[in-house]
Amino acid sequence: MAVRSAARGPAGRLAPPCIARLGKTYASFGPTSAPDQRPARNLLFGVDRSGSNRELADAQLDAAVAYAATLGPESGVGVLLITDRSDRSTTPDMPFEPGEGGTRWTAEPVLCDGCKPDSLFQQKCLEQLEVAQSARVGELNAGEDARRTRLQEERAVRIHGWRDQVAGYTPKPGTSLLAFFTKLADLPPVRREPERTTVVVMSDLEASQAGERKQLDKFERAYRSSGTCPEASWLPKGLSGLEIALVQSVRDGIDADLWARRWDAVLTCAGAHVRRHRYSAAVPLRQLLDEPAAPALALAD
Repeated sequence: MAVRSAARGPAGRLAPPCIARLGKTYASFGPTSAPDQRPARNLLFGVDRSGSNRELADAQLDAAVAYAATLGPESGVGVLLITDRSDRSTTPDMPFEPGEGGTRWTAEPVLCDGCKPDSLFQQKCLEQLEVAQSARVGELNAGEDARRTRLQEERAVRIHGWRDQVAGYTPKPGTSLLAFFTKLADLPPVRREPERTTVVVMSDLEASQAGERKQLDKFERAYRSSGTCPEASWLPKGLSGLEIALVQSVRDGIDADLWARRWDAVLTCAGAHVRRHRYSAAVPLRQLLDEPAAPALALAD
């Protein structure tokens, strides 16, 4: 009889008594563990909190919070506020919470491929071992699932608690998206693993400060006329490799397409992968983020 190398796993207490007669090979035989292969990503929301449209700002923040609270524990999540300054010292952002990986257990084959037991006794004993090991795998994975659920629920409580804390926060009118992207680039997931990080910007994308408006207009014109990225010392740094979804709300008096083009040009030249969508409260935000071929009309929870 040829056997697999003994798998080291916490399954011995469920092994049938007959295993003792099969020798040391099976003394510690049990399931094997491996990292959970669920896709892990970081999701960062940037939500416009300018006071020009409080009802819309609240709806967008609630949509971001509702989605963030449902993410599995393997995903990192954070919610940043876009304000007139957007800096970290005066803006009560939700602290980024990194993801936490899990473990999955699988049963180890008791015999090598093509091998047969030496006796009827060994055959019956190994059959009992397979049953016991299968039961142990179910027990271990159920415990891991319960742990994941607990982690997700605890984080959801923290996220909603943060939302309650910032309910009364009202910054000065206007936004500074350039300041927001500078703040964004300093976050650990953006610096360390941009390829696994998605940023969802929920804003009308209009720059309220005259200096920023001129910079963006000049940059987009040069980009469109030459087809290449012009030099600009103020271009956001540290965004290369990020996926950025611009979820744009449309307001009267604002040329939405113009502002979307401007930020598309700036962020593309900063090295980010940009998607553009229009915000609507009529459709779940989850559809936008979970489906690669999402419609141009963005939907919110």
